Amino acid sequence: MIKIALCDDEAKILDEVSSYINKYAEKKSNQRIEISRFDSAKALDFALDESSFDIFVLDVYIGKEMGTALAKKIRKRGIESPIIFLTTSVEHAPQGYETGTLRYLIKPIEPKKFYEAMDAALLQAEKIAEQLIRLKTENGIESINANHIMYSEAHDHYQHITLNNSGSLKVRMTVSELYSTLAKNGGFVRLGSAYILNLRNIKNLSSSEVLLYNNTTIPIPRGKYAELKKAFWDYQCEG
Repeated sequence: MIKIALCDDEAKILDEVSSYINKYAEKKSNQRIEISRFDSAKALDFALDESSFDIFVLDVYIGKEMGTALAKKIRKRGIESPIIFLTTSVEHAPQGYETGTLRYLIKPIEPKKFYEAMDAALLQAEKIAEQLIRLKTENGIESINANHIMYSEAHDHYQHITLNNSGSLKVRMTVSELYSTLAKNGGFVRLGSAYILNLRNIKNLSSSEVLLYNNTTIPIPRGKYAELKKAFWDYQCEG
């Protein structure tokens, strides 16, 4: 099931785009799509507290609110889902591309271009889904993008996970169990008996400590610097 958030303050546009999405789903006979419609940026932002979406279709002008500002809020939540903008002008395109906007579609919307944008969005959403892992946390089962994990630290039979959007998770599993789950996605390394690091988030290495992009420093156990340095550079070369 692909969940799409559609946000526009004009009921006519909501109906029109919903129709295009339904026709697109019919063409993709094996693809189930669910549409959630919002007539304000505030309503969609509020919904994100309870729901997740695979694709966002946003108007650039949502009443008095800017869709580009909404897109920034979406990204600040750590959500990487593709965003398609609907607009009468590409004047605000530079602001949109700061949030990794997938497409800008000029109104009136051409069905062919909309379907092409949906093809690209689905492809991107599938790639993001491949990075999702499910973890049993204090708040129940949560699906998170492995790329959003900055590092984890073991404490009293729990792994305390720090995310790169300043969030955190606490899971009851061993370091080995968590590392086994994360290693399937690549880009992770164990550091001593307590830490698992996301190599994507290493800002600097010295012989004694690791500096992450959130300015956290983690001590490197004696004799492990060369091993960590090799893992880091191997990952950089692969990327």
